[in-house]
Amino acid sequence: MSAIIEAQTSSATPPPLNADAMAAELSELTLLRGRPAFYPYLGSGLGRGARAMMADGRWVLDFALGIGVHFFGHGNVDLIETAIRAASSDLVMQGNLIFNREYHALMKTLLAHAPRGLDRCWLSLSGADANDNALKIARQKRDGRSGVIAFRGCFHGRTAAMAEITDRPDYRVGQPSTFPVHYVHFYDRENPGSAKATLGQLREIIRRDGDRISSFIVELIQGEAGFVTAPREFFVPLFEECRRARIIVWADEVQTFARAGELFATDLLGLADYIDIVTIGKILQGSAMLHRNSLTPDPGLVSGTFSGATVAMAVGRRIIERLTGGGFFGPEGREKQLEMRTREHLEILARKHPGVISHIDGAGAMIAFRIGDGALDTARAFIRRCFDAGLALYYGGHDPVCIRLFLPAGCLTVEELGEAFAIIDRCLQ
Repeated sequence: MSAIIEAQTSSATPPPLNADAMAAELSELTLLRGRPAFYPYLGSGLGRGARAMMADGRWVLDFALGIGVHFFGHGNVDLIETAIRAASSDLVMQGNLIFNREYHALMKTLLAHAPRGLDRCWLSLSGADANDNALKIARQKRDGRSGVIAFRGCFHGRTAAMAEITDRPDYRVGQPSTFPVHYVHFYDRENPGSAKATLGQLREIIRRDGDRISSFIVELIQGEAGFVTAPREFFVPLFEECRRARIIVWADEVQTFARAGELFATDLLGLADYIDIVTIGKILQGSAMLHRNSLTPDPGLVSGTFSGATVAMAVGRRIIERLTGGGFFGPEGREKQLEMRTREHLEILARKHPGVISHIDGAGAMIAFRIGDGALDTARAFIRRCFDAGLALYYGGHDPVCIRLFLPAGCLTVEELGEAFAIIDRCLQ
């Protein structure tokens, strides 16, 4: 720990590679992966909060966070110490047959803070794994009904089943369709009739096919679609229709977990009474399915060799402890304050660059905006300019696309936020 702290605070820490050697490694990675990296990033392993040092010694502000994983940024000393202690355990990986105390402690901590009524937990690796488990228990509870209702613009993972649900046909090219997926439109804040129209679509699907549907999977804030928000009043009538039809409501909170102003977006919107299953991941450093006791599956349905790495479980639990005890949530919490500052920066840029910045949306530490007409090539070129200037960003949405800001709210300073927006300003010109 002393050596890590010294390296983080020293201005003379040497990079592991020069620029040519880093380029050579990235070129080799392209061959090994079968495609190039999105941008030429190769980390050195050294970080200072919102900043990461690349292998060639350049520093970047990270607002992509491995797509929203690294809430406390890079090189957080408390999390590193937690990881080192956990790494001394006798097991690298834990499973659902042989497990240590970290397995129990993480489950107990999650359920202590879970939305009301969710009193069972199952740990897994990726968010898509948790979603696959949720789909299985929903189908079992509904006597094998295979159909699913989902929102247009949704993203739920890249396993075979989740790719079928995700509203991106280009993510399942060459793949068969094995079960019916019925789509309704998500909330459109620019259309006053949006909520009524979606409710009508849902009612028609239930009237026509309700007896063949297991579940309604929802993102309470759409992630890959561009951090698109909706009010509580949009969801409640939809969930009430599902309850009358005995269709299970399942909230995919893999992206929103700990990022939208509360630990769970389910609680942010006051929807705990309507939701039967919640899946989480990313910031957790693994994934989990939380569900009502009435949905507990038969023992043979949900299992698997791995439930998580010992280090990931210990760090995930420590992250929850820090989040719930560190003043991050609520109307006066750090996430909400960071959201307000970020929106102020975007509004200033929108006035400075008329017609360039629009469609600001999101909540807490997940904020998005559109550049120009939202063309993909324009967004990619902007992101690359920002990266070359020292800021890592990523996009979301599909025709049009947006720029997504995954804010490292666990460590980001006001000065670093201002520096990031200075880079965005320069790269818009």
